[in-house]
This record gives sequence, structure tokens and C-alpha cells, in this order.
Amino acid sequence: MKIITIFIATAILLTSCVQSIPNEQVVINNGQSSITELPIITEEITNETTNETPEETSAETNETDDSSPATASKPTTTPSEPPDSEPLPTHPINHDEIIGVWISYIELGEILPGKTETQFRQSYANMMDNCLTLGINTVYVHLRPFGDALYDSDYFPWSKYVSGTIGQTPDFDPLNIMLEETHKRGISFHGWINPMRIQHDSDIEKVSQNYDIGKWYKDRSKRDKYVVKNGNNWYLNPAYSEVRELIGKGAREIAAKYDVDGIHIDDYFYPTTSSAFDSDAFKNSRATSIKSFRISNVNNMVRTLYSSTKKGNPHILFGISPQASIENNYNNLYADVETWCKNAGYADYIVPQFYYGFDNSAQPYIKCINRWHKMLEDSSIKLIFGLAVYKIGKEDEWAGEGSQEWITERQILRRQILEARKLTSYNGIVFFSYNNLFNAPHLTTAVQKEIDAFKPIL
Repeated sequence: MKIITIFIATAILLTSCVQSIPNEQVVINNGQSSITELPIITEEITNETTNETPEETSAETNETDDSSPATASKPTTTPSEPPDSEPLPTHPINHDEIIGVWISYIELGEILPGKTETQFRQSYANMMDNCLTLGINTVYVHLRPFGDALYDSDYFPWSKYVSGTIGQTPDFDPLNIMLEETHKRGISFHGWINPMRIQHDSDIEKVSQNYDIGKWYKDRSKRDKYVVKNGNNWYLNPAYSEVRELIGKGAREIAAKYDVDGIHIDDYFYPTTSSAFDSDAFKNSRATSIKSFRISNVNNMVRTLYSSTKKGNPHILFGISPQASIENNYNNLYADVETWCKNAGYADYIVPQFYYGFDNSAQPYIKCINRWHKMLEDSSIKLIFGLAVYKIGKEDEWAGEGSQEWITERQILRRQILEARKLTSYNGIVFFSYNNLFNAPHLTTAVQKEIDAFKPIL
């Protein structure tokens, strides 16, 4: 059975939310925050700073004592036990070929705050019915965009995108409703969380000290270490074991408490290349470079997320959606994607955001997907292709000679799907995003023509 996984992500430009563009440093996945422009990189990764290959970088030993930041050789601390919950089904819904879509907090914010349980249920049910019309069989739904929760959590405060006020308990749990309406249609539900990005500057001071984030923010010895400000957002610093424990407990809680079919993270790792973000942690480690230090921290965090998910429910999946630019992953986000693709214990599936046209000067689509295929062709980890519906009919500013391709060319997404299916590593596609597929003003005439072209092959 063909599987349609749709990444329902943010395509709406807000003052604090902008769209993710491939050849840029993204502060948050799929365009929910500010971005820093990067030079277009075309060469292969050389790791000139450390003179190491990607695999060697992740294996570097940076020994520290138990209270110091994370190191590559030090095993991740096991998260403490979340509260006991009822046993969950042992046969989650996960399809052989994914046809998916991302649904972001912005899209949920359009149908959730201020609504009754009945109103929200009807709106979300309509979304799932729309998904079925395209054969979508998997949705990736935002559950923790900013160190908050769109579900009942012991570790993170209720999101303002639920009730309108951070920390305010709603009259119903929206996640239970979403799971019911998703599963009754045979659609798989993966909970999408941002592990490092937390509150905006204006919101973090409102977080209760009953939660670790609020406690760390108000503790002068932890503020700017465990929680760090970059731009208008605060971030968790994965260099510290206590921080990784919190991230792990959050994933395990969802997996153990709710009938989700997977836990999913996107491409928002380190938000900056500036050494000021974690200078104290780096000084207290034995790492030889900030790059290898951060790669080690992200690897430890990803391993914690994977193991915590499996401890919560060993039957569900854990997946990652990194940028498709391998160079940006290593040089700007410190994401060791080659290690994740070639080794067990990091992910069950990976969804690179192949948001490039065929004529993109830096990352032409065919070359890009083949690089990922090569990394995964001998791996048990599934490769799923993230595709950019949001670019249809628009100039691709960072594509060089291919900047007009999404305007002048036709059936780009259909051709991309057919090319992806030629690879033996292919396991499905995910569209970015729900609004672009179904809702005006995002669903333009140009987008509809593209949908009409690829719908018959799904």
C-alpha cells in the first residue's frame, strides 16, 4: 500500500516565523523562526578545522567529569522514569511507502486556541479527510514547538497555541482528539518536537519554576548555560547531561502516554556558529574544536531521543528530518548525518528536506538525492524524501541559475517523485506543507496544477 507522509509545517510568514530556505542557516525547522543567510557551498565536506572525516569527528574523545558538558566518548545519561501509564498498543500504524505531510504549530494555531472540543475535533477531522483525498497515510504533527506542549505534560508547560496563554490548562487534551481522528482513518501519526528550541524572549519568563526550563532560566548559575539566548529565542544547550535528560524524558513521556506511531524531530539543531553560545561548556571539555564538540553533543542528544522513545514504547519509530545539504548539516548545524545514516541507535528513518529544483546551482536535485542514497543504500534506516510544495510558482532566491525553475517549469514534483522511486533506498515522500496543499492563499493555481500532475502516481 502506498504511503503518503505529509510534513505539515509552517508556510505562513509571521514576524517570528519565516520559511526555511535550503542554502541558509535555519534557526528552526521548516521555517518557523529567523534565518541567517549562508554562502552557497558546493564542495564536498573536508572538515578542514579538525582534519577529520565526519565519522572520525563524531568519535573524538573529550573526557570530562560527571558535572561537565557532554563528550563524544561519554555515554548519554539515562533519563529518569516518567510516570507510569497504561500499556499502549504493540502494533502502531506505519506504512511501507510513506505519503506524508507536516502539520505545524501555526496550522494548529489556526484551529485550536479559543475553540471548544467539538469545534477543534471537527476542524482536525476535516484536515484528515483532506489528507485522504491525496492518499496521504502519515502526518507529522507539531507537539512541542517552543519548549511547550500541545498535550498534557509533566515536563513542559501547556503551549499558548492551545489556550492562548502559556501554562494555561485547557478543557480537553488536543492530542487525544488528534490521535482518535487520525487513526480512525488509518493514517499514521508521528509527534513532531523541537528538542533544542524553546520559548521566545517574551515568553520564557512566564514559564513556571515547576518546570526545569523555568527553574534554569531563573537560576543565575544555569541561565546562559543550560538555557541560552540567540536572537529572540532561547535554546536548550545539549552539552549538559541534565539538559539531555529533560529532552529524553519529554520524548519518552509522549511515547509511553499516548498512542503515537513515532516521534519526529526536524533540522533545528545549533542556531548559530558563534562560539559564544556554549563557550563555557567548550572550555570545560577536552574537545579540540568547537565543531567536533558540538557534533558530539548533538549525537549524544539524538541517541538519548532514540533510546528514550524506545523505552517509552519499543514498537514505535523515531525519525529525523535534517536539511538535505550535507555541507550545511556539518558546517552550520553540527548534525552528523552520515553517522545517523550508517549506525544503529540514532534513527529508524530519515527525511532530508530535498527542497531543491533540478537546476539548483549548489544542490541540484538529482545529485543531492543520490548522495543520500549512497549513504543509506546498505543501511536498514529508511530514506524518505521531503518535497517543497511551498516553492511552486515562486522565485528560488538561493538557487543560482535555477532561481526561476519553480516558475517556468511544470510538473517538478511529479518528476521528483518518479526520480526518487528509481532509487532502491526509496521509502516514501513527505510534502511541505499542509497549508500549501489544501488552504488558500497558499493553494494557488500553480500549486493545484502540480497536485493534479502528481496525484495519479501516488
